[in-house]
Amino acid sequence: MNGNDQEWLQNRIAAAVADDYYLDRGEEQRIKEESAARGIATRDCELVLREGLEAHAAVSERLLIAELDRLLHQFTDRDKKLDPKEERDALGKVVTKAPGKKAGLDPRVAEEYVATFCKANGATRSTDRPAWLVPAAVAAGVAVLAVGALLMRKDNAPAPQAAAQAEPAIHQVAAGVRLNDADKAEIDDQLRRAQQYVEAAQYTDPPEKSAKACLDQIKQIDPEGAYRGGEVKALSSRIVTHYLALADGSAAAKDMQGAEKWLARARLLRSDRELILEKERALGLARAEH
Repeated sequence: MNGNDQEWLQNRIAAAVADDYYLDRGEEQRIKEESAARGIATRDCELVLREGLEAHAAVSERLLIAELDRLLHQFTDRDKKLDPKEERDALGKVVTKAPGKKAGLDPRVAEEYVATFCKANGATRSTDRPAWLVPAAVAAGVAVLAVGALLMRKDNAPAPQAAAQAEPAIHQVAAGVRLNDADKAEIDDQLRRAQQYVEAAQYTDPPEKSAKACLDQIKQIDPEGAYRGGEVKALSSRIVTHYLALADGSAAAKDMQGAEKWLARARLLRSDRELILEKERALGLARAEH
């Protein structure tokens, strides 16, 4: 990385954390995308980011969430339960300002992540927070009403034989995939990692620690996309769209070599092939073979 790029990146980081000493995930991703467009390597960008945050006593929301995720796994992987003390301990570690830092994780972001984590990982969460209990009570009331309605309409329910005939298609799809609980757990973990890499702008580089590596692993386990296939496809499309936007930017700057580089990375995802071809034709970079 040359001196001009390094100075630009340092100033960009300083401006992002000047008001609240807090670099949220969206802003960090934008910085990394802008750095990539300037040709700054991911490794160099990460190094300058760490140095910049340290110099300003600022924090990275992404890194704090990664720490929160680690703690939640530590507390729940074995028994699939998150008790109030464990939750307080986990939140306290990341929300409270660390020594030498001027900020901690935004409590609203932390609360949202805990709720999402428990849902995604099948962990039971018990807290004494009224804000959490009220929605749960409402949901329980709705469930009771729903059960009552079903019981009242019992006489109109389809005969067992008819119900059995309505299920085979679902069972056949599941039987064709043959994913066990371990497979699904691995897919959950790889998808979570892929999403974290996307937030860190590590889409395809470095190859062994990138969103693409995780998505490739998922496809090996579940080539038919029967489990969370929609989320996997959406994440792949998001990365492709990002690379196509970078290709447009390079082309606008008359850097056709750079545009081809971004298109080549988009092709690595093996997703949205027609969209990539359309962009290649629009930029005059269509290849004879794909």
